[in-house]
Amino acid sequence: MESEIEITDTDTKGWFEKIKNWSYENWQTILVVLIVLIVGISAYNYNQQNNDNLNPAIIVDDDKSSENDKENEIENNNTEESDQEAVAENKDQEEAAQEDNKTELNKNTNKEKIEKVSSSSDDYGKTYTVSANSGEGITHLSRRALEIYIQETANGSDLTKEQKIYAEDYIQNRTGNEKINIGHQETFSESLIKDAISNANNLSEKSLKNLTKYIK
Repeated sequence: MESEIEITDTDTKGWFEKIKNWSYENWQTILVVLIVLIVGISAYNYNQQNNDNLNPAIIVDDDKSSENDKENEIENNNTEESDQEAVAENKDQEEAAQEDNKTELNKNTNKEKIEKVSSSSDDYGKTYTVSANSGEGITHLSRRALEIYIQETANGSDLTKEQKIYAEDYIQNRTGNEKINIGHQETFSESLIKDAISNANNLSEKSLKNLTKYIK
């Protein structure tokens, strides 16, 4: 047993001597290898640090891009809303202009109707001559003559709708009910209109209630 231990120790010492001698002879090569390893490790660590530094920058850029996209989207939405508001405003203005034109047209039409009513005086008193428009009958002419008389004299200005209907019919029944054409002229005397207003003021409550159904 002792001889085996001695042999093993001798072999071990032999290997150590060989390694030692090889290292001494090739120390420059070993040094170069170590330097190369150190440089390689340093370069690897440097590259890793650069990559780590670049990644946050990319993330920041992505965040900025997202913010820019959101700002552009908001701006586009605001632009679309502004365009829609402008279109709605233009539409409102157009409708208002059309309404004004319609009102002006109605005013002109009413003015033409009024101008087709003329009043004059003779030995029998004042008269009102009315010219028929399209689709009008004697009742329409009676109504217009009554309106002009009330405007000029204020007599009958307090008549209710029921009383005015009665007065119009009163005048029409004493004038006629024949069919007339556009431009037909009918003359109503002031005395006839006064009688119509007077009788309308004397109507009973029952008569007024019966006339209510003719009011639109």
